[in-house]
Amino acid sequence: MKARQESRNSEYVAQAARVARVAVAAMWAGVGIATAGVTARGDTGAAIAGLASPSDTVAKGTDPCRYLAASDVEPYTGSLVAPPFRANDDAVPRRTGDNCVYRGTDGREVLISYLQGGAKQAGTVGRRVPAVMDRSLANGAGGKTGGSETAGPAHAVMGGVGPGPWDNSNWFPSGQLMVYKGDDGFSIDLAAANGGKDGAVDLATKAIARMSKPLVYDGAKAVATAPKAVTRVPACQVLTKETVASIIGPLTSAPVQDPDGNSCTYKVASSDGDVPYAIAFTWTNGYKQMNTLKRGPAMVGGMMAPASGAFNVGAGPAVPAPANGAMPAMPALDPAQQKMFGKFSKGVGLGEMNGSVSRQMKTDSAVAGPWDAAAMVNGQWFVATKHDVAITIILSNADYEKAKALVGAAFQKI
Repeated sequence: MKARQESRNSEYVAQAARVARVAVAAMWAGVGIATAGVTARGDTGAAIAGLASPSDTVAKGTDPCRYLAASDVEPYTGSLVAPPFRANDDAVPRRTGDNCVYRGTDGREVLISYLQGGAKQAGTVGRRVPAVMDRSLANGAGGKTGGSETAGPAHAVMGGVGPGPWDNSNWFPSGQLMVYKGDDGFSIDLAAANGGKDGAVDLATKAIARMSKPLVYDGAKAVATAPKAVTRVPACQVLTKETVASIIGPLTSAPVQDPDGNSCTYKVASSDGDVPYAIAFTWTNGYKQMNTLKRGPAMVGGMMAPASGAFNVGAGPAVPAPANGAMPAMPALDPAQQKMFGKFSKGVGLGEMNGSVSRQMKTDSAVAGPWDAAAMVNGQWFVATKHDVAITIILSNADYEKAKALVGAAFQKI
């Protein structure tokens, strides 16, 4: 038991480091993509009632599903598709999993983990993450953080969430909140749900209130009723070449599938050369992938605005982050300007981006269609999710309407 607890303590510290790495990657690349999970449909009321019995395989109080009720979480996920169940870090059902998954019918989910003992160490590591990132940013840019560990760009978007029933807290812009009370702690992950920081604070407050008297519930037993994963299909086999051609036009070459079988690229002719339609499938936890993709611009905007001084970007005061984390729209370019920009983007290794420029790098998070949810991000990515599978197309010079139609046709086949 002691060895397992020490292992859990190490995992919790490592979890804080993983969250930080995601934040760094998203800051530089403009987007982070997380994949994992399962999906299905169904009513949960009677099923949850049948799970109110302690598990004989789990030590009292350590089941992470015993600190939040379904009703606590449903404001951020909608009605649950199944009773809360134990799972691993990738939200895959597992009786001995260190996490509890609360999944809504459209794929939104909350992931909670509980650390009994060792949280002070994890909290210390977590609180140092923004300072380390700020020093790295300043050193890389030859600038300064302003002489204070709390004055850098990383601290602008992550760190403590203020007073609460915890001793310390750490918020990460990927959608995760870690809170610590005494030597115990919780990780509340809303990356695949609504609510953001305020929602995470609400759930953390309720979880801590139950630390002394956990719910009578068996998350290990609930694994038997957890939703099942959608069957994976090689990407180039989801749609026939004839179906694809009827949507985007005659193909100039055979479809090309990536080595792992999760994406397929189709090409059609244009006046500027072949235009690729690269369609990628995330077979599990698709809603989380879409939300992470959407949060990329907000994370970058939040970090880079206060960082402009350290990076010596121009003169004058730092440019404030755009409203709601959105990236500022690029100016509209006429056809000749678009062609010139396309040559520039290709020359620096980004590939042709004329199509993205014509869409003015806009983000649209309310795209209607035959899916549960969809978004266009920065005029460059279109991602939609249904049955918790995400389908993403890198738009590049692709026709936006044809790309959406291609995704809709794919959802009809899975």
